[in-house]
Amino acid sequence: MSLQNTLKAKWFWYSVFCLACWGPFAILAKLGSREISASGMQFLFTLGGVPVALAVLAARRFKIEKDAAGIGYGLLVGLLSATGTLALFAAYRTGSNTAVVTAATSLYPMVTVVLAVLFLRERLTWVQVVGLIFASAAFVIFSL
Repeated sequence: MSLQNTLKAKWFWYSVFCLACWGPFAILAKLGSREISASGMQFLFTLGGVPVALAVLAARRFKIEKDAAGIGYGLLVGLLSATGTLALFAAYRTGSNTAVVTAATSLYPMVTVVLAVLFLRERLTWVQVVGLIFASAAFVIFSL
């Protein structure tokens, strides 16, 4: 895919917006975790998502999804996300280096890649495998 096509792709701009939200998220999560417990942060994190959920629902004209499998996956994603975020807040609360905690937890795509290969039968190119090796090495070096 050329640079010009990438810059026109919706996924690219959604990803940029995601980065613009998640960068400050990590800093604010660290600051909040210094002041209150991980469970308190998790509760407030969830509460903070309610306006976004309501806005999405309103934008869909309050049309609720009906596909049982999709609903199940969505609920599992929420459960895993909430549990992982609780662990993230707890990691920040330990007083450890924010950059290291954030970098370590941001390697979750490596788990996704392994699961995609195992369960979705997706294939990796040799360049992607080399990228995973470099990401693993970077994590080890960064955490020293």
